[in-house]
This record gives sequence, C-alpha cells and structure tokens, in this order.
Amino acid sequence: MDSETTLAKNKRIFLALWPDENTRQQLVEAQKKIKSDPKLRAAMQSARLVQPDNLHMTLHFIGSVPEEVVQSLQTCLDAVHSQSFSLSVKTAGCFPKPRVFWLGLKSIPPELNELEQIAASCVEQCVEGYRRIPYRPHISLFRKVKILQDLADVTEIRWQVDSFALVESKTYAEGVQYHVLRKWSLTE
Repeated sequence: MDSETTLAKNKRIFLALWPDENTRQQLVEAQKKIKSDPKLRAAMQSARLVQPDNLHMTLHFIGSVPEEVVQSLQTCLDAVHSQSFSLSVKTAGCFPKPRVFWLGLKSIPPELNELEQIAASCVEQCVEGYRRIPYRPHISLFRKVKILQDLADVTEIRWQVDSFALVESKTYAEGVQYHVLRKWSLTE
C-alpha cells in the first residue's frame, strides 16, 4: 500500500465539547452581534465565519491518525468517568497568529480541567508522538480577523456540558465540515 492510500484511510480527529442546540443558537447570536458591531467593522471585513454546525470547544486536537488508532482511542475513552459541569462563556479575544476571534471562560471549572487531563491520558496512550500543548479553552467564532487585541466581556452564555465527543474534520470544496464520530456522556 502506498503512502497516499494510507493517508486516505487516516482520519483527522479531535476531542471536543459539542454544544447542544440551545447553546449553539446562543453562539450564533453572539456571532451576529459581534459581526454587526460598528466598533469592529474594520476588523470583521476580512473575517470568515465559523459555520454554526462547526462551533465547539476543543479538548485535544489529535490530527491525522489511522483507523486502528481511532478504534483504540474510542476503547480507552469508554473508560472515562467524569462529572458534567456548567460553563460560563463570557470573554472574547483574538489569537494574533492564526487571527482567530474566540469566546472563552474567565475561569476553568475543576471538572473541565479533570476531563481535559483524563482525555489527554487516553490520547497519549493511543497516539504515538502526541504532543500536548497548554490548554486554552475557547470557541472559535471567526477566522482571518484583522483585530489583534483582546476585547471586553460579552453577553454571558451558560452551557451545561453533559458529554464530550470524538470529531472528524473533513475538507470539501466548500470548506471544512466536522462530523461527530461518537459521544460519551458525563455523569451528574
């Protein structure tokens, strides 16, 4: 089998908190409000909207891996037991290098820290050469934004997190689409 065939069988995956419909709708409303803010007009001219179906909070970006790794990761994640929790999304900012405008948290709940660490342990166990980076929970709303400084607080979005997901990223002519491969429930 040649390397192109091998790459074609790989999946580009990540672990994420996947919003319920109510939370997703609040995020879409925040996008609309930010996009139409007169103070941000210049910054948003070149901005590309993250499609509503793609809105999420990444736990771990894993990258392109063979199907066997996806299977072993799912098996490992089956053993994850973590508490459900509530997020208070109410800060905004911009990552300068990728020029990404995001919404985030003022403080990270201990349950999210615990879930991130447990999930990291599974990823490290299953994905050879995985390089863990410092966790900065955020929800990307726009890409290619011209603004580089952090912004003031935004209207709070309350998000009750009851599960996490393994998601595949696929690139099509019309753009990137995310597909949830599997979800795991968190306990109350």
